[in-house]
Amino acid sequence: METLRCSVDCWADFGELLSGRVVHTGTEVLLTTGTSDLLVFSSQEKRVKSILQFDSPVTCLAVSDKSRLYALCQSNGLYCTSFPQECSSQSVSAQKCDFSVSTISRDSIVIEDGKMQSFILVEGILVIVSLQESFWSFDLYKVPDCSTGAKVFRKHASIHVPQNTLGARIGSAPVLASIYPSKDSSSKGHTCQGHYLLEPLLFRLLFGVDAALVHSPVILCGLPDGRLLFFPLLLPSWGEQKPRIRMLHSLEQPVTFMGTSIIGEQGPQCLVIVGQMGRILLIRARQTSSDGKAADCAFIEQTVQGPVVCACVNGEHLFYSTSKTLLALPLSKTAASSAFSSLRAAEGERESIRQERSALLSQSAVCLSVSRVIALAEPSVTPTGRVQLLVLSLSGRLLQVTLPQESDKDSVSQLTSSKVGQTVKDLLAGIGNVWERATSVKLQLQLKNNVLKRLNQVINICSLFLTYQKSSQEGKDCKPPISCHGVAKWSKLLQKEALVLTCTLENLSAYVLDQGWTLCIEVQSPHSLTAEGTSKTYSFALKKLDCGQKMEVSLPLESRGEEFVPVKIQCFLVYSLQSLVHKEDKSCISLALNTLTLDWLDCLRIGEPASHSEIAKQNSVWEATCIFLSSRRIHTEEQPMPKTDHHVVAIQISCDLLKTGLGLRDCSSAALCVSVLNWLLFGMFETVGQKLVESAVVCVHGPDRQPVRLLTKEVTLSDVNSEGPLSVVEVQVQSSSMAAVFGLHHAVLQRVQGLLRDAPMKFANPGQLKGQRLCEAVRHAESLYKDLQDSQSSAAFGGVMKTRTSESLFNLYLQLRENPLVIL
Repeated sequence: METLRCSVDCWADFGELLSGRVVHTGTEVLLTTGTSDLLVFSSQEKRVKSILQFDSPVTCLAVSDKSRLYALCQSNGLYCTSFPQECSSQSVSAQKCDFSVSTISRDSIVIEDGKMQSFILVEGILVIVSLQESFWSFDLYKVPDCSTGAKVFRKHASIHVPQNTLGARIGSAPVLASIYPSKDSSSKGHTCQGHYLLEPLLFRLLFGVDAALVHSPVILCGLPDGRLLFFPLLLPSWGEQKPRIRMLHSLEQPVTFMGTSIIGEQGPQCLVIVGQMGRILLIRARQTSSDGKAADCAFIEQTVQGPVVCACVNGEHLFYSTSKTLLALPLSKTAASSAFSSLRAAEGERESIRQERSALLSQSAVCLSVSRVIALAEPSVTPTGRVQLLVLSLSGRLLQVTLPQESDKDSVSQLTSSKVGQTVKDLLAGIGNVWERATSVKLQLQLKNNVLKRLNQVINICSLFLTYQKSSQEGKDCKPPISCHGVAKWSKLLQKEALVLTCTLENLSAYVLDQGWTLCIEVQSPHSLTAEGTSKTYSFALKKLDCGQKMEVSLPLESRGEEFVPVKIQCFLVYSLQSLVHKEDKSCISLALNTLTLDWLDCLRIGEPASHSEIAKQNSVWEATCIFLSSRRIHTEEQPMPKTDHHVVAIQISCDLLKTGLGLRDCSSAALCVSVLNWLLFGMFETVGQKLVESAVVCVHGPDRQPVRLLTKEVTLSDVNSEGPLSVVEVQVQSSSMAAVFGLHHAVLQRVQGLLRDAPMKFANPGQLKGQRLCEAVRHAESLYKDLQDSQSSAAFGGVMKTRTSESLFNLYLQLRENPLVIL
């Protein structure tokens, strides 16, 4: 497709538009912008002179010879008002340009009909097309003579045409035009917008002899379904009967434009019809004999690339606008290609004709380099012979496009052909350099934006932790935004039993923990009997943890018999700044989560079969005491101690304390004992798949597989509270393994200490205790303390402890556990 460089002059800019129309009348230009305002623009002063405000958007307009303006408004009817003058009753000043604003009242409505679609004014007669329920109505009104004072528009005739919805396009309005027979062959092809001249021969062949003899204008209408209808307007029988309407052709698509064209020097010889989808119909007379008589007329259909928004004709050129650009099509080449196609069709080559026609038209069209044109006025010709187009673009600019003459086209081609290659290379090189720089800058900005976004999210998460810590210090009951809980279970790894710790990270915040965050778990083992304890840190990188989601990680714990518990586990959430800056920066942000303690209660083997009646005997108290003293490098003489059965340790806890701390206010005694046992074994957090115990006694195995029995029962003490009996829950630990008894006793006390520490203000004050019971407890404790000091002095004095010293220490331990204190 050839591109033509045109001269474009911007007259005005009205902003973005949805639709519009342009009508050029002398020195004024009438503009509609899809709103209820009608603009009167001066082509000489290049400014808006007047604004006419209607009640609804203006869809069609016309100007009569007597300076009367007719405007069809959507859903209202037809207005008739005088043409606006320079002065008006209401004047507005904007940007040093004076223009008048006039409001057109409903008194100016001459024909009120909300179904009117289009109209045309011809020879003092208004032809109005309206869409009724099932038919098109053509109504003819006689314009009254204003000099006689008549103001009523009287209907003289009405023609009905059935509606055809097949092929009709919603929102398209009928297009009207009046065709006059020209008096000679040298007449121009048109008089004004919507009114055209046609050579007498073609006019007679298309519209009949009667209309040609009386020189009656013919009303040509293109309906939205593509039908072309016509009827003569002025016939001698017009007053006696209705005009007869006939169909000329069917374009099978909505009509955009109708006009006449001059091909060659023989006058207006061609009728041009353009459809919205790009179909063009050319109707011309076809002569078949040497005496100049025409046998018939030829209907030539061609197709251009659509859609066609608007169009106009000047001489041999058809100017039309698609949704992208403005094009000029020479109709003389179109007619020639059609004649060539007809000749080949007669020779039997009809299959490829349509494709060749489309290709010829695409190559013949010339791009005028003006985009987004939605309205065209009738072309004008300057004294120098240049064609000027007045267009309105979708961006709201009113442009005057001046086409170059044939001599200008040749000089432009010669000028650009010599330097076009180098110019294009330079432009492409410059575009490439700018594109590379812009891409690099865009990438850097995107990276920085991502870094700032992620850093902002990290700061918000840190702020949540600070708020939670502050609320916890103030004693408020609130949940942490991110928490980590752990559960230990025995499992087999490589045919070897190991204690596996499963930690669950739960994100309760409103932010996502994505890449860069790491869950760190530090396991600190206690001081064993033979060596100092050690610590290990396990790291788990997070991919994406949305709000409300959980993530589980598992890690094995090193078990060395009974010496590896209790274990302290600290959980941290670490964000490495290296993931943000991508440099060798090892700084990070660490957020402390929960601190867990893994004791003997967590390491019990629950679920393995065990006997409720017998507990296997293992090391005696004497043997355990010897092992303990040997680890302290205190040598004893190896003398046997009397064997004993399994050992028992008891802890007594107030029922009120347990009910308040565990939230079991309305609970029976049996249910309380079972709940306390479940609390000791499984803690406060529920684990998926865990099986709770259903009785107040359970037999389990320790980490070293030694049987252990745990039981809870309610006991009433009468010598503690002065106000009456006191109900307590007694927790007993029974085992033949002294290490198991020691470890479980310590673990139970730690659980009760945690219960007292978590909510010390929630428990009621204990009742009045009996002073005698307290005095006896104090005297008993002082006596045991004195015996302990004597045993330590005896061991330090000689460096070797006798058997009686070992027996005294063992007896002290037994006495401490025979009379337990009550935890209130």
